[in-house]
Amino acid sequence: MKIFLISIIIFTPFIIFANGTSEPVNSSISLQEQYNNGHFILKHSNNKLTVIGISNSMIRRQDEIASAKEDAARKVAMYYGIQGNIEVLNSTSGNFFDYVHDSSAELIYSTNYEQYIDKLTFDPQIDVLITNEGVFVRFQYEKTVADVNYSARIQSDRPDWIRNQGMPAIEGYVTSVGFSGKRQKLKNTVLMATEDAIERMIADLSTTVNTREISVTRQGSSSFIQTKSEGKISDFRIIEMWIEPNTRSVYTLAIGRGEK
Repeated sequence: MKIFLISIIIFTPFIIFANGTSEPVNSSISLQEQYNNGHFILKHSNNKLTVIGISNSMIRRQDEIASAKEDAARKVAMYYGIQGNIEVLNSTSGNFFDYVHDSSAELIYSTNYEQYIDKLTFDPQIDVLITNEGVFVRFQYEKTVADVNYSARIQSDRPDWIRNQGMPAIEGYVTSVGFSGKRQKLKNTVLMATEDAIERMIADLSTTVNTREISVTRQGSSSFIQTKSEGKISDFRIIEMWIEPNTRSVYTLAIGRGEK
């Protein structure tokens, strides 16, 4: 086991969309078309777990495939279980500029990726996509999983779930949307959006809030709000992913089974 300690500043993106008609998504389009659209749909085939591994561009193609396979193995490890501990701090005072918002998250899951790599398979003809942002490989993992009967609707050229609309309601599962602004490499942006989805799930499962307010003479009052969340997620899967065309920010739609 390895502990991942992340210190981040959390913000919720505020996005305005024009009104538009909605239409169902065709999940049978190719990997190239999904990349062009920015909308990846991870439908499970033959009851096997489907994951997309991403590699940064390298000199040798076999190294790119190996890197993408390791990235996919990490996502399989997440499927088998993640323990998370999250702490968020908000404090204010009479001075407007004294506002503080900070958080830390500890996500624990297996890093023994070798046990998963041998069970990952792909078709080189249809499951590999080479772009200037990296190499995408769609893998299937030899694990029987229940398919999820969900299809997002497109509104104003974007899936409606990025605005928390039309979210799947699946019995026994928690649903969340993760977000990450653009990082130096798309692979890292996707990883951060995936971890954000995990943190939001855990926050939904169990959160303790501690609030304290202290009066200050002539300067108003100061407040301190601390929230702590902890829990375990199993059967964690990314079922859809959206890459914002202009900003290259990433949204992930995830499901998982929660344990407090």
